Amino acid sequence: MIAPHVMAPPAQNVARRLVLAGAAGIVLTVALFAWAALTPDLIPSLGARYCGEYTGCIGYLFLTWEYGRWVALVAAWPLLHLLRVRPARQVALMAALYLVAVWQVALLLMPADFVIGFYLILLSGVIAFPAAAWTTMPHLPRAVRFVTAGIALVVCVVTWPLVQ
Repeated sequence: MIAPHVMAPPAQNVARRLVLAGAAGIVLTVALFAWAALTPDLIPSLGARYCGEYTGCIGYLFLTWEYGRWVALVAAWPLLHLLRVRPARQVALMAALYLVAVWQVALLLMPADFVIGFYLILLSGVIAFPAAAWTTMPHLPRAVRFVTAGIALVVCVVTWPLVQ
């Protein structure tokens, strides 16, 4: 039962929060792919190293994935703050945990089915940011936060040696 002085937020605010968090996930994913696409033009000296005769410059995509995803995690907090998803720091931290769990599962699936793993990576921001925005809402019981964070942490720990 909800105490009289603790009221759940209106449904419109919850929906707005989840949509804006999803938008942050989309913006960060698009920024990563845009950076991978623009890098050959911006830094042509890397061309010989990451571009091949038959594969084109797909090496930039892998380079961006290796380092850019961590930059995107750092950029998530200011973006969430700008989009007025509060508490932005907590949402960004929880989303980081969820993102790493999703990425680990995607990397684990890639040898069996590359397309599913790739789509999971592509949609990871749309999955993780709204989930983090929901689990960090002030009226949500702490037990739910601990359970969801615990599940994500277990997924990270279990899949880490399998992916490496």
